[in-house]
Amino acid sequence: MPIEPGEYPIIEPKTALGRALVEFFDVLESVYASGEKGIFQVIVFGGCAVHIHSRARGSADIDAEVASHGLARKSDIVALLDEDTYVFTDEDGVVQILELDASFNATLAPLHEDYEDRIIRLVTQSNIPNVEVYVASALDVAITKLGRFGDRDQSDIQTLLQLPYIDIEEFERLAREAISYYVGDETRILGNLKVMLDDYYRNED
Repeated sequence: MPIEPGEYPIIEPKTALGRALVEFFDVLESVYASGEKGIFQVIVFGGCAVHIHSRARGSADIDAEVASHGLARKSDIVALLDEDTYVFTDEDGVVQILELDASFNATLAPLHEDYEDRIIRLVTQSNIPNVEVYVASALDVAITKLGRFGDRDQSDIQTLLQLPYIDIEEFERLAREAISYYVGDETRILGNLKVMLDDYYRNED
């Protein structure tokens, strides 16, 4: 079902990467500007989402769940975005490149079934009202990172858990619920969750 944008909180990207993330999708103007092909919606996860929430490290790859509601085929839209490379300059004057990770699949990591209830819409300056860019909540991004659980993922999780509005007990509850129906090694993911909770409480002491 299409996401109803009026139901979600809004955040304005205030960094070069945040603005570039929104502008990246302007390439879809040729498809969606007229309104005849319906609505394009994207929910961003991964390092770009971590950056939006915390202004911590960024990512050159956009991990995103893409949905096309209308006449445009999702495969065509992903192909168009996969061809797009967005070049921007960050706050340090360094030229950066932003690209879509076409291989990203949110179902490969633990993800709570109600994650869409917590998404946040990014304010856009786009002239394409039918292109809507959202970012997954900090809690849900942290939960997905329990899957791969590399060094950077662990650092990202701790960064997100330190945000002032994060409730650690809610994180644990949602994570355990997500893990309970995750198709994968549940024992390993529960072990990853324990490591993150232990680290969190150790840092709080």
